[in-house]
Amino acid sequence: MDFIDHAKIMIPELIGLPVTIWSGDPRPLEEFEKRFCFLPEVQALYTADGFLSFFERKDGSHIYVISDALDTRTAAVKIEEQWVILGPYVTSDWQDTSAKVLLAGCGVKDEYFLPFKQYRCGLPILEQGFVIRTAVLLLKNTVGNLPPRELEMIQLAAKNEEEAGSRVSEQYDEIELVNRRYAIENQIIEAVRQGKTTEAIELEREMFQLAKGLRFVTNDMKDQIAGAAILRVLVRHAALRAGLMPVIIDSLSQEFAQKMHRASDEQQIRELVEQYIASFCYAIRANQKGSYSIYVKRAVQYIETHLSQPVSADTLCQLSGISRKHFVQLFSRETGRTVKQYVAQARCARAAELLENSQLPVQEISSYVGYEDNNYFTKVYKSVMGMSPQEYRKMKNFYEI
Repeated sequence: MDFIDHAKIMIPELIGLPVTIWSGDPRPLEEFEKRFCFLPEVQALYTADGFLSFFERKDGSHIYVISDALDTRTAAVKIEEQWVILGPYVTSDWQDTSAKVLLAGCGVKDEYFLPFKQYRCGLPILEQGFVIRTAVLLLKNTVGNLPPRELEMIQLAAKNEEEAGSRVSEQYDEIELVNRRYAIENQIIEAVRQGKTTEAIELEREMFQLAKGLRFVTNDMKDQIAGAAILRVLVRHAALRAGLMPVIIDSLSQEFAQKMHRASDEQQIRELVEQYIASFCYAIRANQKGSYSIYVKRAVQYIETHLSQPVSADTLCQLSGISRKHFVQLFSRETGRTVKQYVAQARCARAAELLENSQLPVQEISSYVGYEDNNYFTKVYKSVMGMSPQEYRKMKNFYEI
């Protein structure tokens, strides 16, 4: 096994960066497309044909850094007769509003928001300079020389990292500690299920202190991340019990998993764990707001995650499993609005967020939230918000000044 073969195994294991090697067989590129091409119409280069076209046009004398429309990146370098693709990866944490602006700017519907979040949060967060240095390392250990120049020259000083020392408890009362840990885990699940942020965080802190007494726990970052992963499972379990839709649970969990794997010390892990608990408790409380019945809760969650798709009372009553008449009466009584009114208000609220936080054309925002007819969107927005989208944007810009 040569150095490149070793690197293909070690790089993903050590830093989470995917490695794809192409030497003429189309299958690795087809596998890359299957795993990492979220939308072919937006990420044309991430398709097998896109990469083949790229390789045909490049002479291999550079380290190529590729940034796509969805703000993910890959690096490509030719080593002898093989192309090595490093990535994809991202260079920043997930931000809900930025992602909505990005998708709307690419002409992507709102229905893709949660799937996109799952996709993007599944990618490693790495500094671009770090990925370039990885490509340079591959070159140094194979061909022995470097390309004459790079597509992007980014020189980032390597940070000195102190080796994490192990911490092993000298005292370990197995039965007592393990029993107490399981008891706390059950209490955490119940506190999160009820949306009690403060109580859940205090219990998690107690569990963290308790874990220091376990002989298999060290202050190595791998152990810290593993401990955080256990906590994520507990909270997800509690969220399911509380009635959150799995797609919402998964998107929140993926977002924090990505951030936790990027953490550089124990303090960051601790902060992220508490933010994770708080985020789920907030989502659970929001879901329980108004004491909606389980049928209306499911309908509301469905509306929020399918804003750009046609949503009707018929669709929602099929989801609820009750008769249309019963569902319509229940929804109106509990929310104070018809399904059509609720959908319009939810879409306008999402549009208002984009109007405030971006300079995207109103037409693109209209399409993003499910209105292909811009004039009809303006009419609906004015009826819900009391002013047109253009007037709303001007008002917000005025108050910001």
